[in-house]
Amino acid sequence: MNLAELAGACIMTGFCGATLDDPQCRADVQLLKDLHIKGVILFDTHLPTGGMRNIVSEDQVRQLTENLRNELGDDLIIGIDQEGGQVNRLSLFQDNAVSEQLSAKMQGAMSQHQLSATIEPVAKALSDAGINLNFAPCVDLAINPDNPIIAGKGRSMGRDPDRVVKAAMTIVQTYHDHGVGCCIKHYPGHGSTTVDTHLGLADMTQTHTHDETEVFSTLIQAMHSQTMPIAAIMSGHLIDKRIDPDHPASLSHAHINTTLRSKHNFDGLIFTDSLDMNAIESQWNAGEASKLAILSGADIAVHGFNAHDQTDHPATQMHRALHKMLEHMDPDVAGKLKATNLRRRQSMFQ
Repeated sequence: MNLAELAGACIMTGFCGATLDDPQCRADVQLLKDLHIKGVILFDTHLPTGGMRNIVSEDQVRQLTENLRNELGDDLIIGIDQEGGQVNRLSLFQDNAVSEQLSAKMQGAMSQHQLSATIEPVAKALSDAGINLNFAPCVDLAINPDNPIIAGKGRSMGRDPDRVVKAAMTIVQTYHDHGVGCCIKHYPGHGSTTVDTHLGLADMTQTHTHDETEVFSTLIQAMHSQTMPIAAIMSGHLIDKRIDPDHPASLSHAHINTTLRSKHNFDGLIFTDSLDMNAIESQWNAGEASKLAILSGADIAVHGFNAHDQTDHPATQMHRALHKMLEHMDPDVAGKLKATNLRRRQSMFQ
């Protein structure tokens, strides 16, 4: 893996179109291929226009993911946000248990047996469709009932950290049993905040609680003890000025390397939340944000390319910034980055 390939391995992006027969889809995928990108994220809706994006039917998604791997490699990570409830990308699938997957709020109230039975058809549908990473479960605690993007949308499995941990372990195990990896989110906890990070940076300096981070710490311990399969973690665009006065967790060395990596001993894959959210775009461009994210200790900078109309695909700017960063990095440090990125990928996607 050369430096250009390593830069590509540190990026996951969205793209337009549901089939490579679509000229725009073909052009986007060719760009990702040229840049050695090894991660893509699928959406059902193209948010700028409200039209269709990547998901039309089971057969179409299966063909699309097969074609993506033919073009971008068998080691491609194909991700999706499939939490259930209001965050449901599979609403056009035929099985009602999939297309009408219950919300995280309802999942958190279930017994472990009921929860596994609820997740299983969704896990099977993702696996059959060729999707190998789900950005779920959301383990943010319902601390602030007026939180507009977590509790307000039924995306929290509850306020009790023990109950949320048990539910998360069941969900991760069920997806794992069907060959789908999970990414728990949003570190270090989005549930106490008052701001939707799609709209702006969420300051949790005065609201964040110990329980929010303890959920992640407990799940990491479960991975270490092998009582739960290895899962990735998504870092949120959440700022705690007591830890880092200038950067949200997604771009913060203090949050990711010092705290999540060293203090909580997490050695798995870390993805950023999407860098096209206004919390980031209002202050950093895609290249700058990607560089900060990787230097913070994250493995993969995510850009959904789906927040607003853009003429230039962000992968170009992201790759240029990361490639330049790697070229100026000490060769031993770059070599370690390459080795850890590959090892962490293999630990989840063997």
